[in-house]
Amino acid sequence: MTQAEFARHRGVSKAIVTKWKGQGLLAVTADGRVEVEATEWNLDQRPATNRGGTTHRPIRAIPRAEPDPRERPAPQPSKASQGAPPRQALPPEPDDEPGEPPEFDPENPNLSLAAAAQRKENHLGLLRRQEYLTKQGKLVDRAEAEAAFFDEARAMRDAWLAWPARVGIEMADALKVDARTLTQVLATYVQQHLAELGEPSAPDLGSPEAG
Repeated sequence: MTQAEFARHRGVSKAIVTKWKGQGLLAVTADGRVEVEATEWNLDQRPATNRGGTTHRPIRAIPRAEPDPRERPAPQPSKASQGAPPRQALPPEPDDEPGEPPEFDPENPNLSLAAAAQRKENHLGLLRRQEYLTKQGKLVDRAEAEAAFFDEARAMRDAWLAWPARVGIEMADALKVDARTLTQVLATYVQQHLAELGEPSAPDLGSPEAG
């Protein structure tokens, strides 16, 4: 739009438009034409007492950014709520105690599938533990242990039976008594003592299952 056309558009003389141009209110393009929208914006921002011509639109207010609702201050508690005691959470209701599971009997032939699998795993675990302890030397064969104990007890019994004859002569010389008589007396008391102890028997090592 030319300056003359803009003057007619605003209802003012061309001299007024020239004055606006001198005041820097007229937005002009490179080819000298008036940018209507930008020029009217500049004119609308002037105070009402300095306006010339006819007002075509209200003064445009600069848009203001709306405050972010997330940045609004938190509401202050009222006096009534400040004086009230804080609410206490109710304790949770106790759950019903679950019933005790039935006692597990590993020797029961009528076990469920889960109980039978548990019994199998228990026995396999005990077997592996027994093999491990045997390799560590903490477990020995029961028959071998009983035989070794019996042989040791028999050897001790035989040693006691031979003791009177072995020491009788030396003791008789020390006591100045008859060697034959002393040897017989020692043998009698040793046999009596061994009889009280009883014959050597296998030790009570418990049942094979306990081992």
